[in-house]
Amino acid sequence: MAVAVALGLLGEARLEVYFSLFTVCYFAASALFRPRRRWYDAVGGLLFLGFCLIVVQKVVEIIS
Repeated sequence: MAVAVALGLLGEARLEVYFSLFTVCYFAASALFRPRRRWYDAVGGLLFLGFCLIVVQKVVEIIS
């Protein structure tokens, strides 16, 4: 919630910035507060996949 408020106060309007920071916050919180699991984290996998797609899109924009 603090990430959304901070970005809103800064005037950020790009969706990929919000998604990227939410992904980083999710992985940081899961590393700090959740014990090690033996099974796959579906939410983390989807967030990571979305983050990778955003990075690929930005790299293609820079190259083109």
